[in-house]
Amino acid sequence: RKFAFTDYDVQNSRSLRWGNVELGSSYQTQVGHKVTVETVTLSGVPSASPSISFMPSLSSAPSPLPTTASPTGTPTESLTGKPTISMAPTAANILGFADMEDATDQQILNAWPAKLPTAVIRLDPDITDPALDPNTPLVHSGSTALEVIEGRGFVMRQIGGDCPASRLKEPISAGDQLRISFWVRMKAANKVIVLYTGHYHESKPKPWAIQRDDSNIISRTRINKANEWTRIEAVHTVGDDWTWDSELLPPEKCNHYQLRIRADATTAGYYLDDFKVEKVASGSASALTARDVSYGFLKNPDFAMSFQYWKAISAAGDTVFDADQGKEVARLKRNRRLMQNIVAEAIPGEKYQFAFWAKLSGTASVTTNIIVRMRFENDDIVNGPCGRVTCNIFLRPLTTTIESKGRQWQRIVSDEFTMFGNYTKWPGKPSFILFTMLTKDMASSGELRVSNFEFLGEHSLTGEVITDSPTITTVPSMQPSNMEAPDYVRYIVRYAGEIRTVINYPFQVDKTGEILPMDGSKQYQLCEVDEVEGKYGVFPNRMGFFMGGKCVPIRGGNPTVHIDPIFVNMTDIHLLDLTDENSTTVTPINVEQTYGGDLLLESAVDDEICETFPNPYDNDYRGADAMNPDDVPSRFDPDPPVFAELPDGSYALYDSRLVTVENSLENPTPDGGGKSVLRSTIRAQRDGFTARVSTSGRAEFFVFNDHNIALCNNEQPNFLNRESCVLTYDDNACVKEYEQSTNTFIDVQLVMTFDEETLAKMHNATRASYREASPGFAARDNSRYIYSVKNLRFDDSIANGTLAGTKIDLPCYRAGGNPTSRWIPRPDLDASTCVNSLQENTVAVLKHELETSNDENPYMRDIVLWNQIEEDACNEADLYEFGMLIMTSEGCWENVHPDYMSLFDFTNYVAAHPMPTTPDISITGFKDIGFMDYPDSHPMSYFEDLKKEEGVKIRSLERYVYSTTSRVNQNARYGDKMVVDQFSKMVGISNDRINLLAVADDLGTMMLSNQVEYNRGGGTLVCGSPDEVAPDPRLDDYFDGLEADQACFGCQSSYVNYYQQKQTVWTMNVLEAEDQLCQRMSWALYEHLNVGITTAPDNTETNLYSYDILTRNCFGSYFDILKEMVYNPKIGEQFNSVGSTSARQKWDVHKQLVLPDENLGREIMQLFTIGMHELNYDGTEARDEFGRLIQTYDNYDIMTNARVLTGFHYTARRGNVEELFRSNKSRMDPMRIDIDAHDFFPKASVDGNWIGDRYPLCVDLPKHHFLKIGASFRFRGGSSLPQSQYVPAH
Repeated sequence: RKFAFTDYDVQNSRSLRWGNVELGSSYQTQVGHKVTVETVTLSGVPSASPSISFMPSLSSAPSPLPTTASPTGTPTESLTGKPTISMAPTAANILGFADMEDATDQQILNAWPAKLPTAVIRLDPDITDPALDPNTPLVHSGSTALEVIEGRGFVMRQIGGDCPASRLKEPISAGDQLRISFWVRMKAANKVIVLYTGHYHESKPKPWAIQRDDSNIISRTRINKANEWTRIEAVHTVGDDWTWDSELLPPEKCNHYQLRIRADATTAGYYLDDFKVEKVASGSASALTARDVSYGFLKNPDFAMSFQYWKAISAAGDTVFDADQGKEVARLKRNRRLMQNIVAEAIPGEKYQFAFWAKLSGTASVTTNIIVRMRFENDDIVNGPCGRVTCNIFLRPLTTTIESKGRQWQRIVSDEFTMFGNYTKWPGKPSFILFTMLTKDMASSGELRVSNFEFLGEHSLTGEVITDSPTITTVPSMQPSNMEAPDYVRYIVRYAGEIRTVINYPFQVDKTGEILPMDGSKQYQLCEVDEVEGKYGVFPNRMGFFMGGKCVPIRGGNPTVHIDPIFVNMTDIHLLDLTDENSTTVTPINVEQTYGGDLLLESAVDDEICETFPNPYDNDYRGADAMNPDDVPSRFDPDPPVFAELPDGSYALYDSRLVTVENSLENPTPDGGGKSVLRSTIRAQRDGFTARVSTSGRAEFFVFNDHNIALCNNEQPNFLNRESCVLTYDDNACVKEYEQSTNTFIDVQLVMTFDEETLAKMHNATRASYREASPGFAARDNSRYIYSVKNLRFDDSIANGTLAGTKIDLPCYRAGGNPTSRWIPRPDLDASTCVNSLQENTVAVLKHELETSNDENPYMRDIVLWNQIEEDACNEADLYEFGMLIMTSEGCWENVHPDYMSLFDFTNYVAAHPMPTTPDISITGFKDIGFMDYPDSHPMSYFEDLKKEEGVKIRSLERYVYSTTSRVNQNARYGDKMVVDQFSKMVGISNDRINLLAVADDLGTMMLSNQVEYNRGGGTLVCGSPDEVAPDPRLDDYFDGLEADQACFGCQSSYVNYYQQKQTVWTMNVLEAEDQLCQRMSWALYEHLNVGITTAPDNTETNLYSYDILTRNCFGSYFDILKEMVYNPKIGEQFNSVGSTSARQKWDVHKQLVLPDENLGREIMQLFTIGMHELNYDGTEARDEFGRLIQTYDNYDIMTNARVLTGFHYTARRGNVEELFRSNKSRMDPMRIDIDAHDFFPKASVDGNWIGDRYPLCVDLPKHHFLKIGASFRFRGGSSLPQSQYVPAH
């Protein structure tokens, strides 16, 4: 495409959203991506010579707008956050005894005096394991911390004039900027810690009087959680808190200037550790900008110095580190307010207008007021401003309702107001002017964040003037030529941090012509865009930025994609060279809609650079998977764009929003959409788990974060597509199995592979919920000791070559059954050394089974012999042989112990081992390896006895049907795979949510369900659909695949009225299709086979699909039409045949006498075939001997037909089709017959005979009839599921 932005960018600019309530999740949001601009100025005089390159210099002005942050699990709500200023290199800690280490208790208490009880916490030096010391959680680092036991008061550090070097390593002066940090652990939750200074001087009315402007307040931090260490960090400028009545009063003694810490409005205690005070600037060498300190009438307007200068009353707000802005912001909860005394900074009679940024969460909206209150000490109650000694005068610059808007930052602008007139001429003086922001009736869950106060008009640092809010226009003006930048200046436009284009003109508000900052100081949120290049002014090419609560059109519209090598480092972008006209075919498409802005590359590109480009399959919903283990969904961290240089020298962007696939009868999708299904799994964005109650009444948990957004494309074989199905050996081939049609959304399973890494991690993963006993909490240890057992062997205690001495299964012998055996490859042996003494027919049988096994384990192979069949059994002379070598076409194989490398749970063995050491170190020592060597000193009979011992000392892990290796031996082995839910239930952690989460996160990998559960090798059968055609991007009127809500399945915003969409498609077909005779015939058939739109009229594809049956068979057989219609889900819904079951099944399962539905059984005769009365050959109604009309059927025939039409069910919902509602069932593909629900009793025909005459009964078929001439087989590929029969769930 040749335009920079798309509708998809607008969606992701508003907010990033994931999760879905339908799937048991909650919605989660993150602030969307923004448009940013960098001004690049060449350093040097530009030259026309192309050989000269210039070094771009990027604008580095700070941005006051929220920055984009990727989703993170790190809690930041309790932090005051990182300093928001640019710091000099970190200096040394100037505070002595700050880390509480290397000092006696008394020295620490002396250095940290307090107005409440304190104590020193120390770790016991005699306890070598910190986990065993009860004081370990109470010390952040090292071995010592300070405890504030309880009570109201403060802890302090003296940092005044003459402090000894042991207390203060460097003196503090006015103008110094200090970075102060420490760690605190609160004993109670949701408490505020205040860091402030105390200043003593005899010249003040009271020596310890607090400054009126609250310059002594350094930070106010709300600690949300108890018993967790939280780091507090803030910046403090020394000087204003030494000032009284404009006079600087430096502290003379060490005790005259103090750092103080207190817990606000609580008696709860806390712990302190690792205090640090650094000088980041001294005197005039300020690390803060002038704006950071003072702007307009406000000090610390951006909260760069945490809460300094803002009043610290009990109802005050606090500051918090905001991930979106990457710095501290103010936070107002319910009944909290921001207050600042502005009397020293306000200019009497001055006009002011200000703005700030706000973000609301936890509630839909809140009314916010800003009040300026002056308290005036009136000396003249007659001529003064009021008739009292003290006057309270109010201004209200702002009353507004702030809406949540998806937790996005929004700019709020105040009214213009005058600062109380010239009150300097009034008799008296103001004692304070209080600037107050407060919320009204905020919900208890609400939270308003405030940041970046800025002043407009004369007080603006940029001269910004705001008049009336810009009016939105749908037709922006043409780009003004006089705004073009000089040749040596360009603007690099980025979206989500990635370059989209380079322009030579600034962004302007369309109506007012206001020029927007292009120096990186602003970020812009897209609110609308037309997908067309903005230079086509005759088109309503809108592009808007969200500003001042409105979507404001930007002059010039959507920028054209352009890359200038002089201003952009070309090595930083993905660029494809398509300049060769002879080898490149680039064709404009959708010309009527995008004026040539959409391009189609029609020739393959053979360029190695393509291997370095992002994979388009990785877009949108994907999370980390085996192919991309470090990936996050591209909505949150978009792939870098891919540019192409075209033959005319212009540039274009690769548009990867839609990957088109074909799934027609002629060309089924080779992988069935498997890659898209795997990449669309939303595991990384799920909430986690859903509880269910087992039959025992205990809460069990199962993994509920293995859902996929994209669905498998391919349909199962049916009578329409069976002849065109194709066998594929793609590793990620995805098909729908009927067995799983009860929940057809899930095409994936969370699977664990028992390899070295998994086995090594397994113990720790199952130990995630471990908890030692503590007051009020019992000990909890659900960890498991699961090992793959090596060194299992044959010895005389279990096998000695005789029947009496055989205690285990041998390759040729199993008591009462078919023998199974385990084999390992021996690549070190060849045909000359891989020999045995077995009988010839035994060797042949074992060789055949080894070569034809479909066991997929990469390390070993299990086989089974069918002893009942003579040609598949060993020679009797070899029944008790074991450990033999067999040479095959693949190489040599050695028979090993049947449990060799099997997985066993030794947890009970560890807990109840007879040895005196408990737990048994010799067993638990394998927990971080996952493999256990069975001791040579132990006979193998001991191992067999342990498996059978009462209490199950060791237990094998069984391979369920859901395992990829459930073949012949049910013991899970090293190298096998297993579904996480099955594993957790088997080992007993399904009732432990924490452990299950750890196992899922640490050990699970997503796999396609059909590959996990049923595929046994031999390829996968993929089948297309007769109702799908290949996508043709050359067609102008294209389908817009954008979804208005990325988490709402099926909420396409392309066309609102789906019924009209159906009418439009149908009308265009019948009017413009070349096969007009077929169209007329189809219409006649439609009038006869009345499939109306009474059921789900908005399901566009369903209605069109039904009509396509008639078009496809317009000149064909009426029998074929009728058959397709009977299998059509639309008919099934309209005539109630879908879900109709036999009376026998209803009685057998539910003990209810319910007859099959008769609707379709009647209508198929009355409307579709024989009608109500018999006809003569000339079409007239026939009559009997009494002149009466002859009925063609009666109620018996209707009931018989109803029994014929039982067992119909929807097939599985699949992908690559349009459907309005996301449902489990497919309304496009032919229904299937559930054999168990079908009535199998004899049925009469309307002519008095029996349906099925001339066909034999199954019981009458000869033995081995399936091998007789004329028998037909249906190819199933690698699937082990039969297509036409199965064991019913009940």
